[in-house]
Amino acid sequence: MANSADAWFNGADPTQRGTLVALRRLVRAVAPEAVEEIKWNRPCYSNAKGMFCYLHSTPSYATLGFQHGAALADPERILEGTGKDMRHIKFRLGRSPAQPAVLALLKQAAAS
Repeated sequence: MANSADAWFNGADPTQRGTLVALRRLVRAVAPEAVEEIKWNRPCYSNAKGMFCYLHSTPSYATLGFQHGAALADPERILEGTGKDMRHIKFRLGRSPAQPAVLALLKQAAAS
């Protein structure tokens, strides 16, 4: 039986589903101990240090968000957002999630 996260991915916009699944795999590869739960109608990932990232989908793009993104080193300047803590990366069609800069941000987020 599929869990609620599986149902979320299966129900995601078909144009973004491949990117979202690839992002899910990256999070799991970087932080295999992470707990995946649906909160605020999106998959959220946490470890012993708390929630560190989430995924979101719109018809135009998929988003990888970072709970404490403002504190992450981002030399490639790929993070978006102006809030006090949170930052995100938008993945439009053709943008690969498996970029070294994305992996570096995920590793930082999971470790902090």
